[in-house]
Parts: sequence; structure tokens; C-alpha cells
Amino acid sequence: MTRINIFLFHKLNATGIKRFINHFLNQPFITYLNLKIMKKTLLNFKFIKQFLAVCTVVSIIAISCGKKDSAPPPPPADKTALQKAVDSAQKLQDNTVEGTKPGQYEAGTKAPLTTALGASKTVLSNDKATQADVNNTVAQLNAAITTYQGHLIQEIAAANLIGYWKMNGNANDSSGKGNDGTVKAGHAYFGAGLPTLTKDRFNRDNMAYHFDKGGNIEVPYKADLNPPAMSISIWAKWVSDGRALNTDTYTMVAMNRWNGYKFQLQSGHLPFYTVKVTKGTAVGDTTIYDRDDAGVAVPENEWHHLVVTFTSGVENFYIDGDLVKTWDSSTPNPVPGNAITLANPINFVIGQDLPTDKYTTTQDDFYVNWGGFWTGDLDDVMFYNIALTGPQVKSIYTNQKTE
Repeated sequence: MTRINIFLFHKLNATGIKRFINHFLNQPFITYLNLKIMKKTLLNFKFIKQFLAVCTVVSIIAISCGKKDSAPPPPPADKTALQKAVDSAQKLQDNTVEGTKPGQYEAGTKAPLTTALGASKTVLSNDKATQADVNNTVAQLNAAITTYQGHLIQEIAAANLIGYWKMNGNANDSSGKGNDGTVKAGHAYFGAGLPTLTKDRFNRDNMAYHFDKGGNIEVPYKADLNPPAMSISIWAKWVSDGRALNTDTYTMVAMNRWNGYKFQLQSGHLPFYTVKVTKGTAVGDTTIYDRDDAGVAVPENEWHHLVVTFTSGVENFYIDGDLVKTWDSSTPNPVPGNAITLANPINFVIGQDLPTDKYTTTQDDFYVNWGGFWTGDLDDVMFYNIALTGPQVKSIYTNQKTE
């Protein structure tokens, strides 16, 4: 039996439907149906047309309402800040060079800026970029700019360099301040060793000194070596070398131990700085302040650049140009004041914590059994009368890490 889908009727006009019905009713197989009921149902064309018309109107209204209620497209992203950041980065990209001289930037540091600049230009030219995309790109590019600027090699005023012992075959001072040193034997308790010339970090002969058993370089006291603020920069390589005496105290430089200042490796070979400072306004109101770098040890038998900077309220430790620890007012036991001026001058020493002739065998401030000395190599010892900034420390490291 043929089946008729009456839902297709709305595709026919009135004449077509009537012709279809008459044709259908005249078929032989229809004779057994109730023709009155079928004809009444199928000929109710008016009802069908009205129903379909209502559906059409409802659909149109629904579509119209949907269009009316849809959210308007978002406004274009504001790229003013991004354009400004791109302009700044482009200026740095075009007008700076990498190198090792003051005013240049550390080698290899421009590449991240170049990458960030390229990504930012892509977002800048993208009309479909959202405001969130733009804001994130601005933050990333500005961070890249700041990082790159931190690698600027800065010049340090020559007036602030008080001593520079290059160890190039002798203990002379290359700062121009006349603070030449003298090679001295260590105390007998340490083994009375003498510093000897050795290879430096570039494997050049006689361009560094090897220290052991108290061997030291002694520099006559000057007030310039006893300032209220200071920075000490050293290339160092420590070795155990069978040492059994005072193994937790590897002193690099000192002036009167804890009653002045000293820079050493201590307690697990951590960079450690001790300084006697003013505590208040009253005369003689002082305290001894000592701190390490909070856990960053220096490996044995490797050359590393070690720096400590100190000024009233702030002390910083650096290893290989990178800041590893800051002590200031935000940390426990903050730095209280300036380094004191010694009432009784004591010579500056490299490789031991006191001049050899100042040690005693009684338990006082000069007791030799409490002494510290260096075992290993030292090179390019520098002393400044200011607290160097991070970029300045980075500049020294960058200039000195290559031959």
C-alpha cells in the first residue's frame, strides 16, 4: 500500500493539493477505505494552511527576538600601551650592542628581548587580539625590557676602587691608590706557609696566588680601607688539600677579624661576612654583625666570583654575578649601622684573618687557635668604599669572566 506523508502538503499550493487528493481517491486500492472520513480529513486544507502560517510567524518572531537579544561585538582592544612598549624595545634593539665594555650589554642577553619583541609585533598587528591578549603581551615585553636593561655593563667611578690586587706575578695594587701588599709567612700554628704564584682561572702561569698554612699578603692600614660602607670582590678556588686545622674557616680577606671585618667561607663553605658596626648614637655603642649567604655553598676546586656588599641597613651576597642573598630591614636581625673605624689600626690581610705578628697564644681577641686562613687560590681581589649595585657587580663579573 502506498503511504502518504501529509506533512509535505505545505509545499503544495491549493490547486496542487486538490489535484493530488482527487488522483489519490480515484485509485483502485482506495475503495476499501472510508472515503468520507479520508476526504474530510484531506480536504481540510484551510486548517493546514492556517497552522503552517502560525508556525511561520512564530519562527520569524523567535528569530527576530534572538537577533535583538544577542550581545554586541566587543570594542577593539586598546593597544596604546603595547605600541609604547614595542617602541621602547625596538629602540633598545636598534641602539645597543653586546660586549664587555661599560655601556654595552652582556653577551647573549639580547636574544630574549628580540623574541619578545617579535611576539609583541604579531599581537599588535592582529585585529582580532583581545584586550586580555594585549595586556599579557605588554607585561611580558616590559619584563623582557627590564631583564635586558639589568645586563648593562656599568662603569664604576675609579675613585671608589681603593685596592685592586691582580696577583699578576706580585702583590702590587693596580687601583692607583698605592695600597701595595707584601707576601708574608703564616703563623707557626697554621704551618708558617708562604703564598706562591700559580695558574689563574684562564690557566695562565704566575697570574694568581696559592695560599695555605696561613701564608698571606699584608697591606698597610689606611683609613680608605676602613670605610663605613664597602664591597669586596674576589675570584676564589678553595681546596681541602688534607687540611685538618680550623676546616670551617677559610678566610679570604680581613681587617682585625670580628672587631673590624672579614670575608670568608664558613660552615659548609658558605660565603660569610662579619663586621663590627655602630648600634646607636652613643660613643662605643657597637655590635658584631655576621651573616652567611643562607645556604648557597661554593664547590671545591672550582673558580667562582664572590662578592659581598655592605652599607648601613643592607648586606648582599653575590656568586658569579648573581645576587643570592640580601639581609636588610625585612629580614630577621637586620643590619644595624655603619662599619666602625678601628680605634687601633690593624693592617689589611689577604689569606689570613690577622697580620701574622698580631696573633697571641692566649684567649683574647688575637688568639691564634681561633684564627682563619685560606687554602686554595685567589685572584683579582678588589676593595671598594661603596656598596656596589647589582648591575655593577654583574659588570665586574662579565668583564672578568673571560680572558
